[in-house]
Amino acid sequence: MKRRFIMSVLVAALLVSASGCGDTVDTAVETTSTDTTASTETEPEYIYPKLDLEGGDFTILNTSTTWGFYTDIDFEEATGDKLDDAIYDRNTFLEDKFNFNLVAVNEDIDKIVSVMNASIMAGDDQYQIGIMPTNRIAAMITDQSFTNLATIPELRLDEPWWDKNINDESCFHNDSALYFAASDLSLMGIDGMMGIFINKSMMVDLGQEMPYQQVRDGKWTLDAMYSLMKLGASLNGDESFNWSADGAATYGHIGWDTGVTAMLIGAGAKYIKSDENNLPVIAFEDEQFYNAAEKIASIISQPGEYLDLNKNQNPDHYEMAFRAGRTLMTTAQIKATSKFRDMEDDYGIVPPPKYDESQSEYYVYTTPLAAVCIPVTNQDISTTAIITDAMAYLTWRDVLPEYYDNSLSQKQLRDEDSIEMLALMRDSRHFEIGQCYGWTNTLTTNIARQIMSGGASIASTIASGKEAVITSIEETLELLW
Repeated sequence: MKRRFIMSVLVAALLVSASGCGDTVDTAVETTSTDTTASTETEPEYIYPKLDLEGGDFTILNTSTTWGFYTDIDFEEATGDKLDDAIYDRNTFLEDKFNFNLVAVNEDIDKIVSVMNASIMAGDDQYQIGIMPTNRIAAMITDQSFTNLATIPELRLDEPWWDKNINDESCFHNDSALYFAASDLSLMGIDGMMGIFINKSMMVDLGQEMPYQQVRDGKWTLDAMYSLMKLGASLNGDESFNWSADGAATYGHIGWDTGVTAMLIGAGAKYIKSDENNLPVIAFEDEQFYNAAEKIASIISQPGEYLDLNKNQNPDHYEMAFRAGRTLMTTAQIKATSKFRDMEDDYGIVPPPKYDESQSEYYVYTTPLAAVCIPVTNQDISTTAIITDAMAYLTWRDVLPEYYDNSLSQKQLRDEDSIEMLALMRDSRHFEIGQCYGWTNTLTTNIARQIMSGGASIASTIASGKEAVITSIEETLELLW
């Protein structure tokens, strides 16, 4: 796929009218510079402010994992890998333009919060920004450890190089409090997107077409997915649909509890929403939540059509079952493509389905997410924001197309339609703010388990967990204001 096509997909989906946190301040950076990027009919022009750090360091504390996510944000030299080199070129361009030295300090996801906390508690301006795991920084936010990004004009948060969906969901109060902002400086947020992987070879054998056009037409729904799930279930001589790694039975969909949550979010259900004052309130008692939960419980209730398989070991794992051609579909994070490089069957990917065709858009659940935070110990917010925004812009312009065009399309995903779907999914990312602050973690797990058990006790599960969620929200808001 050509880079210009990828960019047209990205830009067409991302250039939307500004609202929410992104437009709470005047985001036009004042500058006397005339240094701009070349613009096209669709790509926004970028103005680089005049800035000279006189060779000083700009240090980023970056989340890394051992879970297979692509988390690299800097390289000492070009590696020959096109994605690595796009990141290297981005950084060297900015280092030359603003005369600074980029230092990336990679820290494991299980340790990074304590490392950043120690620096802030010591009053050190050691890290100019942190790319932090959003599901682990609630205490740091309520302790006022991070700067409110919505008040920084040099961060052009309403532009397409920032993730408007996630940033708006993360923004509190009419005074617009935003303590982390999502972009693609770390590709963990794309690797963590939950999608529906479909075995194309099995689809051909079943006489079916891949649902790419249904996605484009807004007709990829739970019912459409279920019609395929039913076709994928076959005993093939086995006595039952009980899982056996040595068996011959095939399944419509093999998944796991987080995959069920991804379906629920995809169907328009929310655990938390904003009220008229842009404050978080519960949404899991809304009719749409119940409708989506009950429908998903129904379509995953039949043996063979759905199987829960997540024993975290090969071959008794949803990813390995998909790789072996034992299931028509699975719900998995994009990083799972690295497991499918040597898969014999062809496969493709689409977003989680809508509840029905009346749903206005697709919702792609993302977990985990690493987002930009600026510690309160930072002594030069303006300079930090200028560099960070420029990095986000160049990531969007240069790194993302390389991620789509080469890293996935040539190494892992195997058709141009899937690359288009990936770009659509990136533009449809959502995450649950309740999981960031820990309000809904227990309830989310319990609801997913109830859905996988048939859904009969969803109402009682919600009723028993409701007050704890409300209390947690109130406690958080008291700490913030």
